[in-house]
Amino acid sequence: MHKTALRWLLAGALLPTAGGIHAQSSVNLYGVISTAVRYTSNIDGLHRDQAELVSSGIGGSRWGLKGEEDLGGGNKAVFLLENGFGTDNGMTAYNALFGRQAYVGLATAWGSLTFGRQYNALNNVGWSFNPLDQSWGNFWSDPLYLGGDIFFQDYRINNSAVYKGTLGPVTVQLDYGFGEQAGSTSKGQTLGGGIMYQKGPLALGVSYDQRRTANGADTIRNWSAGGSYAVGKSTLYLGHMGRREDAGAARFGIYFAGLGYQATQALHLSAAYYRYQQSGGITTQFQATPRLLGAGSADAIAAVADYALSKRTSLFLEVDAMKARGGAVGRETEYWGGSSVTAAGGTTRVGVMLGMRQIF
Repeated sequence: MHKTALRWLLAGALLPTAGGIHAQSSVNLYGVISTAVRYTSNIDGLHRDQAELVSSGIGGSRWGLKGEEDLGGGNKAVFLLENGFGTDNGMTAYNALFGRQAYVGLATAWGSLTFGRQYNALNNVGWSFNPLDQSWGNFWSDPLYLGGDIFFQDYRINNSAVYKGTLGPVTVQLDYGFGEQAGSTSKGQTLGGGIMYQKGPLALGVSYDQRRTANGADTIRNWSAGGSYAVGKSTLYLGHMGRREDAGAARFGIYFAGLGYQATQALHLSAAYYRYQQSGGITTQFQATPRLLGAGSADAIAAVADYALSKRTSLFLEVDAMKARGGAVGRETEYWGGSSVTAAGGTTRVGVMLGMRQIF
């Protein structure tokens, strides 16, 4: 009796191993380490300058594990765990071990369906047309942060299910985030999607995302539209992002245009212009008691030179200048300087950053 039970236990333990012998699987370790020295004038709207070592100068510093297992019939099990960290102090970002991404799911000929903490379509489509992104990721003072990094809202969705599928030149993504509020399926809920068309030198994309607050009192809607066109060594970019908050009828919008140019095999140059506007019941973002700021606007220009020392290592130089007016002054100074300046009718900020990025 005891021998029979032992045989069954051994068989149960060995079966998963035996099956794994025939399955094709892989796990890859990857990462980006990026840091820079930056100088910013008038960072707080009170004419105080700042010199600092910034983490993730261009592209967020991260490391991750990505894997897949062939299940047969063109089906795969997939997972990804990605940690963000600061190169300036070594601390984990987002107060989580895998705060950038953490998901598992299935990939088939019909697309993939994954579950966990993931990027929404707004992030994946919107950044594609930022002239300064160029597949490296956003940089420290990216003008898309005008107004306080609000155009992507919570672009990493917790408790989410994401579908991605590609048919020819068209890629579709659909997002759903469970609100997980007792007694309601809508409170805290996130939903959205996007579509990308890419063929030859042309790329076009639109996306939409909306989120209900945990108490159900407000719905926040964000959207993006953009396009790019490659001509020889140059790529032209156009884009627009918008945001609407039901509470206070707050409205935000940003328009941008820019150019990327592969000057040599090692040197890439890019430059762009951004126009930001806000209206309605705009308030401060981080104050315990929000302060009304009202309408305003801002203009920004930025340029990046990226020089590849090798396939994995590059140096970059970035310069930017921003001028804000009206209520936009309060949003800008609060986001970058830590306190909202409302007495000034306008403020100008100029920055320069020199850094290094290593990919593994």
